[in-house]
Amino acid sequence: MGVYVGPMFNTSPYSKAAWKWKDACHLLADTEDELHELADEIGLKRAWFQAKSVPHYDLTSSMRRKALAAGVQSISRWQEGELIRCWRLSRP
Repeated sequence: MGVYVGPMFNTSPYSKAAWKWKDACHLLADTEDELHELADEIGLKRAWFQAKSVPHYDLTSSMRRKALAAGVQSISRWQEGELIRCWRLSRP
């Protein structure tokens, strides 16, 4: 079980919607309970939770630093992709 944060990426190629921050990363976990527990710990609003494809929160660089300080494991882009793939395969 664990909570993970991927590397920062530029959001502009992925979203037509205006987003205040140019760079972001994903906060992911093995379970939604772990994800929400960590999100509460670092001050994320539940309204920011995204569950459409893979349950996650988008983080700014300052929130990423807070997550890392709280003990979240930093993972590579490849590891993040594998985690997302495994999550999708495990869903009905």
